[in-house]
Amino acid sequence: MTIDFAEFSRASGAIHLIQGAALLLLGAAEAYAIDNSGRKTGLAAGAALALSGAAMFAVILALPGGWDLGQLSEALSARRGFYLFVAMSCVFCAAGLSLITGASLGKRGGGWQAVFLALLAFAGLLYFSLGWRFQDQPREALVLHYAMGATLLLAVAARAADSFLKRRGLRLAWAVLLLATGLQLVTYREGAQTFAPKLVTIEATSEAPAPAANNAKPADKKRAAD
Repeated sequence: MTIDFAEFSRASGAIHLIQGAALLLLGAAEAYAIDNSGRKTGLAAGAALALSGAAMFAVILALPGGWDLGQLSEALSARRGFYLFVAMSCVFCAAGLSLITGASLGKRGGGWQAVFLALLAFAGLLYFSLGWRFQDQPREALVLHYAMGATLLLAVAARAADSFLKRRGLRLAWAVLLLATGLQLVTYREGAQTFAPKLVTIEATSEAPAPAANNAKPADKKRAAD
């Protein structure tokens, strides 16, 4: 099977775009919910996250996998770091389902809210993992992924603090940080050669080593006997 490594770059770009759109919708829903309580916003945001997870996996199956699980397995074996995107699709889907469950039960906080925030925090850590897993990426890409992870973790911290302090400013910070993370994701552009195999050229020199210096002194001649 011939692996087209450019498909990995296209899949990565599409996945970043899907994640960004989902977080932008989540941030907009949370900003709206500050002054407007109700289940619909939570249900809509949860559905957006869950569908984004399914869409991400569909992209992975379609591009590197060619809609074939066997081909996908071989492609992922060639680029094992891409399993992080599979993990992200599962995390986003699970986070969306947790949010839908909490909204359906009419509970703004509680256990399902804690599960939802824990999954978002895990997604933030995965962005840091993307940075060190693909160490041959340009430095700019590494910094951008670290920024995405840090912004999402700050958003989760603000929402967790609001669960105890009940401050409007924290709710606003939560929504703004989600929007900021989503904006970083939708504007990210993956390099065409990010996942391409890297060739290393080793040049052998033909120069012979220099001969060792001969510091030995000639043996003294024996004097003839008188």
